[in-house]
Amino acid sequence: MRRLVVILSLFLGLGCAATPVSGEPAKTLEQLVKDQVKKSGAKSSLVGIAVIGHKGKPFVLLNADKPLKPASNMKILTTVTGLELLGADHQYSTRIISTGDLEKGIIAGDVIVRGTGDPNISGRFHDDDPVFLFRQWARKLKDLGIREISGNLVADDSYFDNVRFLAGWNPKDRGKPFSAQVSPLSLNDNCVEIRVVPGAVGKPSKVEVSPASSFITVSGAPGTVSGKKATVIARSVDGKKISMKGTIGTGVKEWSSGPIAIDDPALFFVHSFAAVLKKEDIKLRGDIVRLGEADVPGGGSVPGKTVSAVEKILLEHNSRLEVDIPVINKGSQNLHAELLLKTVGKKIKGEGSVAGGGKAVSRMLDNLGIAKKGLVVADGSGLSHNNRVTARQLVSILNGVRSKPYYELFWKSLPVAGVDGTLKKRFTSKKSLVGNVFAKTGYIRGVSALSGFVRKGKTVWSFSILCNSFPGKSLSEAKALQEDIVKILHSSMP
Repeated sequence: MRRLVVILSLFLGLGCAATPVSGEPAKTLEQLVKDQVKKSGAKSSLVGIAVIGHKGKPFVLLNADKPLKPASNMKILTTVTGLELLGADHQYSTRIISTGDLEKGIIAGDVIVRGTGDPNISGRFHDDDPVFLFRQWARKLKDLGIREISGNLVADDSYFDNVRFLAGWNPKDRGKPFSAQVSPLSLNDNCVEIRVVPGAVGKPSKVEVSPASSFITVSGAPGTVSGKKATVIARSVDGKKISMKGTIGTGVKEWSSGPIAIDDPALFFVHSFAAVLKKEDIKLRGDIVRLGEADVPGGGSVPGKTVSAVEKILLEHNSRLEVDIPVINKGSQNLHAELLLKTVGKKIKGEGSVAGGGKAVSRMLDNLGIAKKGLVVADGSGLSHNNRVTARQLVSILNGVRSKPYYELFWKSLPVAGVDGTLKKRFTSKKSLVGNVFAKTGYIRGVSALSGFVRKGKTVWSFSILCNSFPGKSLSEAKALQEDIVKILHSSMP
């Protein structure tokens, strides 16, 4: 009888899902998970797993305190830090400021564009029109009576430090959209798209850059041939120049490069704004410059343009943090995570840098009563291989947010198994889990991670599974292990 009580206790307290062999006690949930790791062929020392039940009780702790690379699970720390320290109603502001008086339609001075990290000055919420907001701004300036700017159009990106391509990122990834440079003035996720339309056979094709900007130059144009194929190569030379070659058939309606990350987002921003001002018949007499210090090759700096006159706000655009949390988590948007990390660093620690953001993450962990040992914050997105987080830290954050007013917003920002985001095509073979797993995925070379919530009825458990240096040519085995473990958890839930 006593033995039966022990077995039942294990079943109820640890969610035992195994049928005991005659004469042997049932395995604990932790042992079941451990067996699954061994079965997968993974090096167990490089897999960290932590599971906390709906009442805060830890059910599984395997290498839970070993610092591992989190990949995009780093976004959990970044978004929770933003929600915890800034609040969902935090406003990113972008201001258009004049330094001179308006007389007879002319601003007698410079116009400054000052950014604080707004990630959504783009077409994301505006029918994919990247300069929708710029046209709105230009028309508002015209409504103020502005027809000409006698001075310069100035990019003020001083809110953040000038480290745009972060340490720990692979230099070979420059120009790729997932490693877009970081700036408090960001347009269209700091990317352009090249579109090619065929001309007549034997003639050059028509090449367009979106958003249009004098900052980006294109050399070459694919030739037009007969047929329905496009063999086009668009290569970014230095983030400002794009070379084109290849051919496009007359039967091809349009060829698109997809997003190409550009260099120096702030100057790209104001050059693109200047192009819209010109289309809206607002003349710019001066130059397009940067406020303060400008980067130069070799890591040094030269004095940039400065503004000392009295400033007057012409217009201000705001966007709320809460609308961007799902963009960061469901779509695993790296740039937006980096913008948030530097923003929270600036607001909380006065440092618009990764270091400032790391200090803010540390404060978030203090607020939630979570130990920081082993934590390394190298960026906000998880793209860097220098990040380190433990499974216990991640699962403790997930469990901790459940008592917070922003819990529902955070929960809904996570991808849903078999439904949307980066989990849309996962867990589809495990029907009971479709729609019942809400988790952040993560992938960089050699690393796969999955952390979030699993639900069964009204019961919700938090989990974190970090797989580093998984064997095999791909990480499909790591993903299979994660899904098998979550299946075990779900089957063990009351």
